[in-house]
Amino acid sequence: MFGYVVPYKPELKVREYEYYKAVYCGICLQTKKIGYLPRVFLNYDFVFLYLVLKEHFKVKDELGKTRCIVHPIKERFFLKPNEILEYVSNQMVLLSFFKLYDNILDEKNIFSYAPYSILKLYVRKITKLHREQFEKIKELFNKQILLEKSGCENIDELAHNFGNILAEIFAYNGEELLRQIGYYTGVWVYIIDAIDDYIDDVKKKRYNCLKHHFKKCRHDKTLFEYELNILKVSLGNYLAILSDYIKRYNNSILNNIVQVGMYSKTQQVLEHFATNFFKELKE
Repeated sequence: MFGYVVPYKPELKVREYEYYKAVYCGICLQTKKIGYLPRVFLNYDFVFLYLVLKEHFKVKDELGKTRCIVHPIKERFFLKPNEILEYVSNQMVLLSFFKLYDNILDEKNIFSYAPYSILKLYVRKITKLHREQFEKIKELFNKQILLEKSGCENIDELAHNFGNILAEIFAYNGEELLRQIGYYTGVWVYIIDAIDDYIDDVKKKRYNCLKHHFKKCRHDKTLFEYELNILKVSLGNYLAILSDYIKRYNNSILNNIVQVGMYSKTQQVLEHFATNFFKELKE
C-alpha cells in the first residue's frame, strides 16, 4: 500500500492513537525477525490490515513496553507477537518486494536493485508459508505491469486488477468478506494514487492511467471538472461500500480510517490536483 489508508488523528482518542502506534511498533518488531532491511518499507497502511484481521478473527492481542533504536530514551507500547501480526509482517515484505520490482521496470531505478536483491532472499523464506497466495499475487502483479507497459487507458481494468492484488493479501484463510474489503481498498488506493501522481508523472513522462482522460482537458476547464467529478463519484462509491463492510466490526479506529481518514485524503488529493492541474501543466 502507499500511505493513503490512515486515520484522521484529530478525531482519535488518546488511547486509540496510542494503540494504533503500538500496532505499528509491533509490526516493525515482528519484521525485524525477518531482517533489518524490510523494516525500511513499513508504513501505517499495514496497521489497517492488522486491525481488520484482528476484528474479523476476534484476536485478543497483548501490549508490552520497549525501547528501540528509533526511540532509545522513552519506552513505547508495542503489540506482542501473534499469528495475525506475523502474517501482516510477511505481507508487508511481499508487497514491498513487488513494489521494488515495479520501480525497476517502470523507472529503471538503479537504487531499487540492491534492496530488491536482498528482499528476494527474505521472500524465499516467506513464500514457503504462503506459496499458493504468493503465486496468485505474482500473477496479478505481472498482469498489472503488462497493462501499464501496454499503455492501457482503461482505469477500471487497472484498478480492478490492483484491487484483486489487495484482495489476495487481505483474504487470510480465504475469507470472502476480507477479500471484498481488500478489493475495494485496492481499487480506491490505485485511483487516488494515480490522481496524486498525475502531474509529476506527466512532467517526467511516466505512465499514468489517467493521462488519456486528462490530456484533452488542458484547455477546457469544463471538461476537466466533468472528468474530475466522475472520479470523485467513483471514489465516494468505493468508500461507501468499504465503509459498509467495516461497520460490521464496530471498531472506532477502523471507522475513523475509512469514514474520516480516507475520505479526508480523497478531498485533499482532489483539491491539490484541481488547484495545480492548469498551473503546473501549461503548454
